[in-house]
Parts: sequence; structure tokens; C-alpha cells
Amino acid sequence: MRRWLRLLGVPRRDRRDVAQNVMLAAHESFGNYDPARGPPDRWLNRIAVHTASHYAERARRRVEEPLPDDFDAELEEPSAEEQMISECDRLLALSVLREIDGELGAVLMAHDIEGIPMADFASQSGIPLSTAYKRRTRALSAFQLLVAQRIASMDGTEVRNGARTAPSAAPLLLLSARP
Repeated sequence: MRRWLRLLGVPRRDRRDVAQNVMLAAHESFGNYDPARGPPDRWLNRIAVHTASHYAERARRRVEEPLPDDFDAELEEPSAEEQMISECDRLLALSVLREIDGELGAVLMAHDIEGIPMADFASQSGIPLSTAYKRRTRALSAFQLLVAQRIASMDGTEVRNGARTAPSAAPLLLLSARP
């Protein structure tokens, strides 16, 4: 393949890319290959000639500017701490979803997690679209309340009617009552 591309005038730096494009085009058009019309190497050669000619046309219009020698690309990857926090959030959300009532959890999983359109979910469930939206609203409220309660239990605060309050004084009274 690379020899063909060299003979077709494809520069060395681009031969691997063009060879990959040839193989991709061959894979995509394999259904159209007819062994009665010729051997596979001739078929592949035609694809290579076609791909190389299009490469040459695009290469004339392409302008490449080399990067400076002191260029240092910094990838914005999350730190290890951010990855751990993200994983903890994901696990918390999944555990809270398991606690939510079946109908409410189903609408959250389908629409918000799996991305199924609400109209499709409603028709699959055999319910009106407005009912599906109402269930989703109730499910989101229940989800938010359960998450707030979980976080509050970790912080030592309490959640009443969806609002977090200061830490309970009961543990402090027990500690102060000790001799």
C-alpha cells in the first residue's frame, strides 16, 4: 500500500494517514466489490489512486503552520482529587436512584440518565405525556431530598422539608453530660 502511495506522489509524512483512508474507503465499499470484474489488488489500487488524487487536491488548499519549538500543550485533565469527587458523586447518585420509588426512578433513569425523549418514555409506559412530566418532577424532588439527607448525614446537619439546618444539638448535649 505504501509503495503505491509513494509512486502516486504522496509525501512520506502523510502516507500512513492516506493508507488509513484507503483502508477505510475499502472497508466501506466492500459490499460493492465484484470479484468477476477483477482481482482484489486491482480494486484496492483503484481506491488508492482515487484517495491519493483527492489528497493532492486537498493538500494544495491546506495551509499548515509549524508550532514553535517552545510550544508546550497543556491538557486540561481533571486532577486525581477531582476524579475521585466525580466518582463519589456518581456513586451517590446511583445509590439514591435505587432508593427512589419504582415509577419515579424509572422516569429518571430513562429520561435523565439514558437520554430517552419524554414522549417515547410516555408511549412505552402507556401513560399520558403530562403524567410522565409530573412523575419526573416528583422524582427530581425526591432525588434532591434524598441527596440532601445523605449529605446532611455526612455533615452532621439535618434536613427538614428540603432545607438544611444547623447540626443537631443532641450529640453535643450527650457529650456535655458525660463526666
